[in-house]
Amino acid sequence: MQKSHEIEEVLETLWVRSQEKYEQSIDCMALNLKDASILGEMKEQALVTVQNGIVGLTAKGLKAGRDIIRRHRLAELLLTDIIDVKSDALVHETACGFEHLLRKGIDDKICTLLGHPGQCPHGKPIPPGKCCSQKDKQAGQVLPLSSLESEQKGKVSYLHTRDSKELKKLMAMGLLPGTPVTLIQSFPSYVFRLGYTQFAVDKKIADEIYVKLS
Repeated sequence: MQKSHEIEEVLETLWVRSQEKYEQSIDCMALNLKDASILGEMKEQALVTVQNGIVGLTAKGLKAGRDIIRRHRLAELLLTDIIDVKSDALVHETACGFEHLLRKGIDDKICTLLGHPGQCPHGKPIPPGKCCSQKDKQAGQVLPLSSLESEQKGKVSYLHTRDSKELKKLMAMGLLPGTPVTLIQSFPSYVFRLGYTQFAVDKKIADEIYVKLS
């Protein structure tokens, strides 16, 4: 494991223990570090404080730990909702690898694709990102496809469904965040155009496709 990954694992552990388990003091020895020099490096990077054997997160460390937790839990949702991984153990193990890959910007794209979820598959909260606050600010401009008028145009903002089969179906159509879409008709089914291709869906699916109006 790369040393930077080891540091991220320690940050993740410290963040969960201090912010979710509300532990007031965390003993260095309780972290069971394989490499004792890790804490020294983290201290040099101003990520942690160490005093009398007790380790704590600095403001910089808190933000870094929060970002890692966000990436990990988004990765878990990506694995369960998109890739349809069933094994909890495999989801956790793979998410641990993914969290190091979902760097700044990529995590927001995953979050947007998944409809800005509030919880991971295990019911733990996903810290919101910048994309989530932008979604709230744009709420008046973002509507489900079913609310559009005929020939009204926009771009796909996000897909609001936890059904992995439906999500895969929508993605297979090309309904990804940022894709231009035009509603053609709303009766008897919802017909929309993506590029030169038309698709027809029922109201339930049209309700799950959120569009930012042009």
